[in-house]
Amino acid sequence: MILAGNLDAQQVAGRWVVDPGSLRRSAPLPGRPMSARIAWGLLLGPDREPSGWLRADEAYRIRRRMDRLRLVPDALAVVRAWVPGRSEVRHLQAQDIPGLLADGRVVPSGVSDPRSGMSAASFAEVYVHADDADDLLVDHLLVPVPRARANVRLHVALVLPPAPVPELLVIADLADADGPREEGRARELLRAWLAAHQNDGGA
Repeated sequence: MILAGNLDAQQVAGRWVVDPGSLRRSAPLPGRPMSARIAWGLLLGPDREPSGWLRADEAYRIRRRMDRLRLVPDALAVVRAWVPGRSEVRHLQAQDIPGLLADGRVVPSGVSDPRSGMSAASFAEVYVHADDADDLLVDHLLVPVPRARANVRLHVALVLPPAPVPELLVIADLADADGPREEGRARELLRAWLAAHQNDGGA
């Protein structure tokens, strides 16, 4: 939960010290988390994931999960429960947000995606491939800080999503932002996404 960004914690004398204010975000969610590979198969769409990424039976099961998603009472909670393994989340502070967003190694998502309707010049939410993460931190002088003080939410992932990112990824990131505006927008986008993909089981 710490790596997924659901808990604010710092290591002190070799032990994790958790911020009590972040415990609400760690409440149990319905559903079993997917592996990173399967989560990206869902988020990218079983017909759009990298060649050879999924077996045929795995792609079939993802389509069936998409179908069942329309039938559950709280689809957003289920999506959150399925895909926490999509990335390692780092809360950071940057001096130059526009410069970070302009870096070709990152792809905006969540609140930094225009579809969220809440992009802010003072905050960045981006994905970076795991191979580029360390260099990105150095090049942009990104400093780890508690979540409440961060102006960058960096998703370090084994897959760098295309730009613009799939809408389901925007939805998952907004849901994880843990704010009422973000959650409300995530629910709106998910309702529209489910309606638009009612017959194709795709992303």
